Amino acid sequence: MENIDKLVENYFDKAVKDIKELIKINSQYDKNTADNKNPFGKGVSECINKFLSIAESDGFTIKNINNYACFAECGSGDLIGVLAHLDTVPAGNEELWTYPPFTAEIHDNKIYGRGAIDDKGPLIAAYTALKILKDSGLKLNKRFRIIAGGDEETSMRCLARYKETEEIPVFSFSPDANFPAVYAEKGQMQVTMKRDFPLQGFEPIKLLGLTCGERVNVVPDTAYAYFGGDTAKIKRQLEEIAGDELEIDYYRDEYLQVKTTGKAAHAMNPEKGVNAMYKLLRILAHPSLDYGSWELMLWIRHIAYLLNDESDGRNLGINCHDDISGALTINLGLLRYKTEDLTLKFDIRYPVTLKSSKIENKINILAEKMMMLTQISKHIPPLYIEKSNPYLQELLKAYQSVTNDKSEPVAIGGRTYCTMIENSLSFGANFADDEEMAHKQDEYLDLDKLKKVIKIYLQAFINLNNM
Repeated sequence: MENIDKLVENYFDKAVKDIKELIKINSQYDKNTADNKNPFGKGVSECINKFLSIAESDGFTIKNINNYACFAECGSGDLIGVLAHLDTVPAGNEELWTYPPFTAEIHDNKIYGRGAIDDKGPLIAAYTALKILKDSGLKLNKRFRIIAGGDEETSMRCLARYKETEEIPVFSFSPDANFPAVYAEKGQMQVTMKRDFPLQGFEPIKLLGLTCGERVNVVPDTAYAYFGGDTAKIKRQLEEIAGDELEIDYYRDEYLQVKTTGKAAHAMNPEKGVNAMYKLLRILAHPSLDYGSWELMLWIRHIAYLLNDESDGRNLGINCHDDISGALTINLGLLRYKTEDLTLKFDIRYPVTLKSSKIENKINILAEKMMMLTQISKHIPPLYIEKSNPYLQELLKAYQSVTNDKSEPVAIGGRTYCTMIENSLSFGANFADDEEMAHKQDEYLDLDKLKKVIKIYLQAFINLNNM
């Protein structure tokens, strides 16, 4: 092959163009447009078909798996997979973005937009590397398949559907995490808690509703409370207590809306964000406030104390850690309260050596104390691969040859497709010194680092091809 640096330069402009085309499509799950033809909504289907049109024009063999997932393939021999996704989490409050999340603008050598780093940019980095290999004329001893799903951010139904009818690779990597490679992924639980409160009576001030979050795996950046009754009084009280921490406004002169603003982050690292609901609960827990029933107010004061910006579950009594993957994390991603119905949804990532039953027992004890019903709505067990795995070793060699970095594989709190497909692990595309931008406002992909990522993946494909 020619010099790798030169090859990547020749293909780089097209890679950027392909990434921008995908970012411009809003491919978050959309239940309003989901149907038999579009299982995750029209945006996801559009994005899947856009990627397939790119791959088909580049000479790949393609297949659309009923708009659940798709793949682009080349070569012959044992199947090697690349597990990536085209869906995204919601953009959240678009007013908080410096650049619109679906315009793919480039500023200061960075592509901005939802999905830039999670996972459309890394997907195209791997795809571009494979295209370079395909076009090089080098004999391909393996079949390489880019498998792109449309439901990674919700329930991974895309890959479950793929497994029903398609060939399982002998080895796969996912460009959806960290370099130098990931050998362990924490277990994930999503927990739903519910409680009913008595109907409010003739209180002069009533808390009509609470709401925050769109996805449980995202730290919510906005939270709202709605008050009825003597709104002038509660407005004065809140202004005295919270000052600039609250945005307060009347809604059609019918009720008072108050809003707190935080900072979005991925649920695997909730400490990197600012949970807007925690801020709002702290304010509502102030002892001078009087709204709704005593039972509701006491509950809010209790939950505000228990959460208190803790990301390790310490106040909840579920904190734990191990030497492989670190500490447990917990994120309150969704809260809904209206009239008397209250629902909380938490995302928990727990260490790889911990038995999930211990977490479940502690959650049940906590729920009983709070007089809430609880349900484990999602559970993905931990992933652990031996560092001596031969495929892992070839990926490490590729990373080291490009970066000269001899760092050891890492453990993460994120969950990837690798938990769905045997003999797979995550490989990039974030470097150790990168700012974590997945699920955040102003998500971006650095173009200089994109070149390096393409080089690493190209060398990885060469190494895997020679195994």
